[in-house]
Amino acid sequence: MSISELAHRCRVSTRSLRYYEEQGLLLPSRNAVGHRRYRAGDAVCVGFIQRLYGAGLPSDLIRTVVQEWKRPDSAPRVEALLRTRHAELSREVEELRAKVTGLEALLRAVTGTT
Repeated sequence: MSISELAHRCRVSTRSLRYYEEQGLLLPSRNAVGHRRYRAGDAVCVGFIQRLYGAGLPSDLIRTVVQEWKRPDSAPRVEALLRTRHAELSREVEELRAKVTGLEALLRAVTGTT
């Protein structure tokens, strides 16, 4: 299918699909005149990429996850990558909670409230 067909099917922009190609996430073939041609399975890949971006993963990690995901028996490796990122984000959340608590204490001290 063409880039516009894939974009329509996946509800993404053609610019996003070109970006995914630039990042090595999608590898379309080319027809005789050089137009991109996508396989039906690429729609599944685009959906997966969208979910990874939606979960806040950075581009470099998305590239690694997608490369692993395309390999046979990839579930354990993909799971390990995602669990590692989950642990990192969880630590960041705890650090932010501690900062918010400290800021709330400062605000109480400044305003004289308890």
